[in-house]
Amino acid sequence: MTVPPPRLAPEDVRAQLLRLRQGPALGHPGAVTALSDQLRALLLARQPPLSRAGSETTRLVAALRRAIDALSPHERRYTATDFNLLPEHSWPHLTERQESLARVLGCSAKTVRRHAGQALDTLALLISDGSYLTEPPPPADDAPAPTATGASETAGRFFGVTATSRVDVVCSALPKGTDRQRPGDPLYARYAGFADLDALFYVRVRLAQTFPTATIRDFHPGEYYSAEPDCLIVLGAPHRNTAYADFGPHLPCRFTPPPDAAITFPGHGDIRLTPLWAPEGELLADLTVITRLTLGQGTTVILLGGCLTLGVLGAAKCLLNGERGRRNTAYLNNLAPGGDLIAVIATRKIGGITDTTDLTATEPLLLLTRDTTGGFTTRLDNTARYTGR
Repeated sequence: MTVPPPRLAPEDVRAQLLRLRQGPALGHPGAVTALSDQLRALLLARQPPLSRAGSETTRLVAALRRAIDALSPHERRYTATDFNLLPEHSWPHLTERQESLARVLGCSAKTVRRHAGQALDTLALLISDGSYLTEPPPPADDAPAPTATGASETAGRFFGVTATSRVDVVCSALPKGTDRQRPGDPLYARYAGFADLDALFYVRVRLAQTFPTATIRDFHPGEYYSAEPDCLIVLGAPHRNTAYADFGPHLPCRFTPPPDAAITFPGHGDIRLTPLWAPEGELLADLTVITRLTLGQGTTVILLGGCLTLGVLGAAKCLLNGERGRRNTAYLNNLAPGGDLIAVIATRKIGGITDTTDLTATEPLLLLTRDTTGGFTTRLDNTARYTGR
């Protein structure tokens, strides 16, 4: 008869991990013997059977390492430093380790402590529910909707956002020339200068619903200054958003602005994709380009791009549209757990409605992934099924 592992609330696990990471932490493996009987039993019950040959201390350290390895790359960096697993930051006290990491990242120790605290929350949750061992399959369309907590956890893992995160949204800009874009004009409206307004309002509303206690700010490209947010979301395309263009040299794709709108991948088979138009001139489909980049300092950058505005709105809806958005972010997380990715999707407009893609039913046209050090590699290439080439 198999005995189920004991249950521990995430806050109980977190309290014990807080104590464990003080002092030498896992730099002195015997420190794990101070964990409670319940937590030790929980960790040991979830170790692979072959690991039982080692001592209890060895198995406990291996179990904790396995949980830490399941974190996203930027969270893993902070947690591995905290628990004294990185030789370059090996110091006898937690404060010294965090200050060492801060010097490497070029930020303050306060910033490191904030990101480390968020990473510890994730680690405690993973250990509590065992989700780092198996990833449940996406639910069917007729499955009950997840709780608000479950939806925020799934989206939070993709966007790198928690309840206390700071999120900056930089929207694309219209070409200058209208009177309402001049602050001195009596009819000045700040949002008159924004291009992808549908996507901006959709993102702002959905983020506020999913993370009601997070701080969310929006910016025009010309007014944005980096304040080390936890998540930076950029809307549009390089030719109408300078914030997007700043990331261009680090990406394998190139946008061609209208009227010859297209996206190309020079180093990946010279793939070229264009929007689809009806013979009467009506737009049938645009290319949605979803990019996630993880910076060394811990910021998650999400680029929601499109050749035209339809593609940008499609990117926002793909990730944030209720249950379908939850399935889509879970799908992308499974293919690139916490890593960098670029997904290209066709967003169609049917009867004036922007159709939301379900990636669990229809794979992306193209999916590129990479780890934190290598270049992008092609994971999926379904571009042959798309007629706009």
